[in-house]
Amino acid sequence: MTSLTHDLSLTRSIYAVAIANTADELVACIGQAVRQLGCEHFLLGLEVRKPMLQPVQHVASGYPLRWQQRYAEQGYIALDPTISYCQQHTTPLIWRDSLYKGPSTELLEEARSAGLAHGLSVGVHGVDATKSMISVARDRPFDGVAEQQGMVEATTVLAACAHVAAQRLIVPGLLKAQTRQLTPRERACLGFVMQGKSSSVISDLLRIAEPTVEFHVKNAMRKLGVATRLQAVAKAVALGLLE
Repeated sequence: MTSLTHDLSLTRSIYAVAIANTADELVACIGQAVRQLGCEHFLLGLEVRKPMLQPVQHVASGYPLRWQQRYAEQGYIALDPTISYCQQHTTPLIWRDSLYKGPSTELLEEARSAGLAHGLSVGVHGVDATKSMISVARDRPFDGVAEQQGMVEATTVLAACAHVAAQRLIVPGLLKAQTRQLTPRERACLGFVMQGKSSSVISDLLRIAEPTVEFHVKNAMRKLGVATRLQAVAKAVALGLLE
């Protein structure tokens, strides 16, 4: 098989992933591209780590539902070598039996029975503390070295496009879910706090009473779950609530 990255229809499908307009559309576009790759199943995993925030994970799975349930029930995420590999590396990983040792051999056997016998995983590490991975899988082996190489090339491009789209369509919602939204006035007050302005100066700038400024700042601190103004500013910036 020739390099899959030169297949026009596949290129269009991967481009559709990059320009998806919603999270649901993104997942649907990934599924379409994966099928054109010659695979039946896929997984998109995300992890966001930012200062002062708990790590946030998100998974969009195109794996069989029964396998997803079994995977969760057995806690296989702790044994899955593709997860730990993509946490540390961005070089594509071709699935091989040698990856599975000790307790993870049970994971391998069950994955095979679910039609996930052969595949590969690609991790992407963003500069903004967001990591993602794409895994594609099917029940039959690759048809030789040429198909395997083409699959690696295309999945690497797909993973990069999915990462960029997920940052735009999924990550903001994950961060927003960590806290109650601030009101426009609370954000305005915190914005001036970020600039180093006192409550009295903020009251003049916003033309509101100083106690009202304190009220809004304390409300913001409570919603953000922090104890100081500095922490509130840092967490609001991490959440994308302040620029």
